[in-house]
Amino acid sequence: MELIATCTFGLEKLVRNELKNLGLWIASVEDGKITFEADEEGLIKANLCSRMASRIQLKVGEFDATTFDQLFDAVSEFKWENCIEVSDRFPVQATSAKSLLHSEPAIQSIVKKAVVKRLQRVYATDVLPENSDALYQITVKCIKDHFTVSIDTSGEALHKRGYRSIANAAPMKETLAAAMINLSDWDQARTLIDPFCGSGTIPIEAALIAKKMAAGLNREFAFETWPWIPQDKIKQVRDELRAAQLADVMPKIFAFDINPDTIEIAKENARKAGVDDIIVFKCVDFNNLDFRNFKNCTFVTNPPYGERLEEEAYVTKMYQTLGEKFRQTKDCSLFLITSRQDFPRLFGRLEDKNRKLFNGNLKCYLYEYR
Repeated sequence: MELIATCTFGLEKLVRNELKNLGLWIASVEDGKITFEADEEGLIKANLCSRMASRIQLKVGEFDATTFDQLFDAVSEFKWENCIEVSDRFPVQATSAKSLLHSEPAIQSIVKKAVVKRLQRVYATDVLPENSDALYQITVKCIKDHFTVSIDTSGEALHKRGYRSIANAAPMKETLAAAMINLSDWDQARTLIDPFCGSGTIPIEAALIAKKMAAGLNREFAFETWPWIPQDKIKQVRDELRAAQLADVMPKIFAFDINPDTIEIAKENARKAGVDDIIVFKCVDFNNLDFRNFKNCTFVTNPPYGERLEEEAYVTKMYQTLGEKFRQTKDCSLFLITSRQDFPRLFGRLEDKNRKLFNGNLKCYLYEYR
C-alpha cells in the first residue's frame, strides 16, 4: 500500500526518520507530507507509534484536472470497491489552493457523486445506505490543479493521544511537543525541566518517550473499523508494543507552573497517560525558581508569547528574566518555542540555532541554546 503521513510544516525529516525506524520504506518527502510504502502491519504501526505525524492516509491516486467533468471521470476510475463495501460510510472533505477548481463544497459534491456512481454500478444497486460501522473518510487535496485523493486511516488527528480530556486555554499539540523533545536530543541521564508546563504536554510526552510507550496505545483509529484489516493483527501489534514498555525507568522530569488549577490539570493528564509516577509537578512562579541549583539539565518549554497587547510588557520582562536566570545554570541547554522574533535580544544572547515551526496556525521559532 502507498500511504501518506501528513505533518506540521518543519517536522518532515523527523517524521521520515520515525517511519524509517519502524522499518517502512520512504518514497518521497515533501512539504507537510511523507509518502511511504507499507503492508497492513505497517499501517497499524504507523498510526500507533508515530509521535510527530498528524495523520496517516491511504493514497488512492493523483491526477490533474481543470474541469468538473475531468474531476468526475478521474475519481470514477479508481477501484473504490476494493475497500468500500456497499453499506460503508464515505464522507468527503476537500481543500483547494491556487487552482481553477477552487470551490471546495463543489469539489466534495462531485467526488462524492463519482464514488457513489462507481459503487452503484459495481454493486448493482441504487441504494448505498452508509450505515455500517466502517468509516472511510475520503480526503481530496488540490494544489495548482493537481489532485491527490486519499482515505484517512487515523480518524481523529494523531496528536489526540487519549490522555488530555482537560486542557488550559492555549494547549500545545502533542505532536509538536514530541518534536521539540526529539530536537533537544534529550539524554535521559540529564534532568528535563519545563518551567511553564501548562497542562503538561511537554513533560508527559517526554515521559512517554522515556517509558517507550507508543503514542497511540490509549486511543482508537478509523482503520480499526475496516473489515479488511485483521483484528488479530491489530491486537498482536498492540500487545507487542505494550510488552516493549519500560516499567522501571526513572528519568528526572520536573514541570512547573504558576497556576495551581493548571498544575492539577497537568497531574490528571499525566495520570491518564500512565506517567504520573515519573514526573514531579510543582506549582511555583518561575521568578521564584533558583536556577543556580540547575546543573546538567535540558529545558524544553513553551512559555507565554505575549500575543495580546495587555500581556506584552509582562512577557517582555519574563524573557529578560529568563535570560538572566539561565546564565546562572551550569552545563544546561534550552529549547524554547515562541512567536517572538525579538526573543534573542530580550534573552540577552544569540541562539545557537532557530527553526521555523508552526504552533497551530501561528508561525513560531524554536530557539536552541546548547
